[in-house]
Amino acid sequence: MPEIKLENVSKLIDQKPIVDNVSIEIPDKSLFCILGPPRSGKSMVMRLIAGLEIPDKGRILFDGEDVTSLGPVERKVAVAFQDFALYPHLTAFDNIASPLKLMKLPKDEIRRRVMDVARYLKIDHRLTHYPSELSGGEKQRVAIARALVKDAEVILLDEPLVRLDYKIREDMRAELYKIQREVGKNVILITSDPLDAMSLGERIAIMNEGKVLQLGTMEDLYETPANILVGRYFGVVEMNIFDGEVVKTNDMISIKTKIFEASFKNTGNLPEGKVKIGLRPEHMSIVELSGKKEINFKGKIVLTEVVGSDTIVHIDAGLKELLRVSVPAIYRRQIGEGIEVGFNAESLYIFSSEDEKLLARGGDLIG
Repeated sequence: MPEIKLENVSKLIDQKPIVDNVSIEIPDKSLFCILGPPRSGKSMVMRLIAGLEIPDKGRILFDGEDVTSLGPVERKVAVAFQDFALYPHLTAFDNIASPLKLMKLPKDEIRRRVMDVARYLKIDHRLTHYPSELSGGEKQRVAIARALVKDAEVILLDEPLVRLDYKIREDMRAELYKIQREVGKNVILITSDPLDAMSLGERIAIMNEGKVLQLGTMEDLYETPANILVGRYFGVVEMNIFDGEVVKTNDMISIKTKIFEASFKNTGNLPEGKVKIGLRPEHMSIVELSGKKEINFKGKIVLTEVVGSDTIVHIDAGLKELLRVSVPAIYRRQIGEGIEVGFNAESLYIFSSEDEKLLARGGDLIG
């Protein structure tokens, strides 16, 4: 299985950069995620890796060999598209077998391969059914089976979970992780859902407007987001962002906002002036449930949004935007009711108000 490298790759459509000078290294036999919002360029990167598109600039290497001008067959790549791309007039068996028939393999070999992968994915009892007779999860398994049956060295999954309902998505996340571990191939997942990337990706590249904003492990991206966009996007619930100011006095440094002030020893690394403060909803808690924290402030409830067994509490604290607090329980209160929220200083993210890059974490200032 190859190590994959993209070196300064760009792709233009109508003179507009869809992929802009992207460099990525994908380790051998890994589950790698490319995450980004719609029109971020992630699907084009997938097509470039697959050999479905040729870059206008840059190189694509598989195990050090330049494959930039080679097609999918020569690269030994298989793709499962987000709409499943199943032939409606063919049974599940024939859909899975279609790439093998194009390879003109013997009928016995085709049947053996299809049955092996169908049993592995637990769809062998559905092989005589047509796509219209299959559930969303079964269609997804057929699409993945068609990719696996080719014995490709690289499997690209384009938004594989986007068309599935919530419960099936959970099951398929576990299934995809299991498949990659047992098959031992390069699996590259293209997704717009941070939860998919957080659940599955050993390494994750976050893209926006054709560029890679940050590449690293889930822990890297979550704990030290490169900028506000990554901080907001990479999380189960969007990070709260609001205005703040850094003030230095003697040997102390203060982070001042409209709703709280936090003081630290002056390490000399953080410049004075206006900043943006980030707080993840899951790093905040309701005082009546969890007690006071190092920093506490008050507000009024605007909405309690129950999501499964959790609740997202939307709070008006007098800032430009509402704050969100994630509560790991079902928590209901009246709209307009007063509420006190707490968090620990180490949970703060401090971003530049100019270029929005991360300047420091609260934990860095504590030492």
